[in-house]
Amino acid sequence: MVKNVDAALIDRFVPLIPREYIDEVESGEMFCIGALKEDEEDMLPVGVLLFSADDGVINGTETATMIVISWLYVAEEHRMEGFANDMMEALSDLLEDSEAEGILCDVPFDSEFDLLEAFLTSWGFQFEVVDTQEMIISKDDCRRQGSSKYTEEELRILAHPEKPKGLVSILDIPQETFEEAVRSAKGMEKTGFYDLISENRDDYAGDVSYAIMHGDEISSLVLVERLPDNDLHMVLLRGFSADGAKELLKLMQYFAAYYFENYPEDTDVHLTLGTERSMNLAKYLFPDEDPIQVRRGFFY
Repeated sequence: MVKNVDAALIDRFVPLIPREYIDEVESGEMFCIGALKEDEEDMLPVGVLLFSADDGVINGTETATMIVISWLYVAEEHRMEGFANDMMEALSDLLEDSEAEGILCDVPFDSEFDLLEAFLTSWGFQFEVVDTQEMIISKDDCRRQGSSKYTEEELRILAHPEKPKGLVSILDIPQETFEEAVRSAKGMEKTGFYDLISENRDDYAGDVSYAIMHGDEISSLVLVERLPDNDLHMVLLRGFSADGAKELLKLMQYFAAYYFENYPEDTDVHLTLGTERSMNLAKYLFPDEDPIQVRRGFFY
């Protein structure tokens, strides 16, 4: 059995949902289809499909409204029983009744996700490689970046670089100015990834989300979300001026220093890199880390 999971049912499905998605599901920003299996006494939750409907996702050179799958999971002991197909059938029915033009799903380039790509391909998804990539940075990576010749105390001294001129927290920027910058970044990015990020400055961690201002205009911008498990997620690193490359390097170094000095040892930073410039910058700062490419699948 497959059901649309509402507020009355969500608690039963929470064990199947990653922590970073729970708040969005409970708030209604993300929707949930659940699979249930009848046992001796009750209906047992065995699978979930999380999705949202987003405007402005770019496929090639076209803009469209798409249903975006964020999570598709069936408990291991109940796989190969048809539950994933049942949930996809329900999502396909929703697509027919909606104004969306298709379904989109990003699959990491990692062997553990090959079965997911094969399953979605069997449903008619067509995959292409997109430039958006992700790195996960730890404090050990910052230590290696600082080189092994530095002691922990010396690293802490290095963790106080000169504050870049014009740097402010995004919380100190007028919301209208912030929205204009984010929309400009979305217009400059052609893979469509930035189209999904929030234009509300309050959705970001203000202590590690910065802008470099030239007068009243934003010249460079870094946006970081705080995940439910207290990890950080950098979702945008973008320059808007001729000095963008130098400013982005200063922003990244200042961010890394603040993170190293002020966050717990077990806090990691997820870098989602949507442009060639930001990918090259991350590789320059953290040469020992390999970015993860994304396979983007489309279904119409």
